[in-house]
Amino acid sequence: MDHFLMESIVPYEGTKTFKLGMKLEEVRTILKSNKIPFNQTEQSNQGTTSNVLWVFITVDASLTFCFAKEVMYEIYFENQYTGTLPNGGCIGMDLEELMRVDSSLSYNEDEEDFESKKGYWVVDDVSTKKVTCITIFLPVVETESFYDYKWVDEYLK
Repeated sequence: MDHFLMESIVPYEGTKTFKLGMKLEEVRTILKSNKIPFNQTEQSNQGTTSNVLWVFITVDASLTFCFAKEVMYEIYFENQYTGTLPNGGCIGMDLEELMRVDSSLSYNEDEEDFESKKGYWVVDDVSTKKVTCITIFLPVVETESFYDYKWVDEYLK
């Protein structure tokens, strides 16, 4: 399990093992074949134009894979995850230090996170100002067309 928690985090792409756009069953197969325990939960996406079931796979409270129509669109990195972004950003890093290496980071009041023009979002602990979560995603996530789910078709081919 340890090597999965150390892989580099590549915005808009994924990690060495887990790529954005992978199918749900591919991720489940990798986890099962490596005897990595995981939790799978589902959440209805009511209130959007199409009621699509979202599926989340969480590994050791450090990785969460997010799927729509069985295609991975986001990965959350938390807790024991030690891999780094290309700019050196990582869990536990001082937010101000990350802002020095990525001047495009800006606060989003609606989402209560910091968003980078380089393809990732971070959440910090309000009291310690340390990064607690890094999220990477498919580029379509940042567009309105995400919710029409037509983008899924290119990954299901």
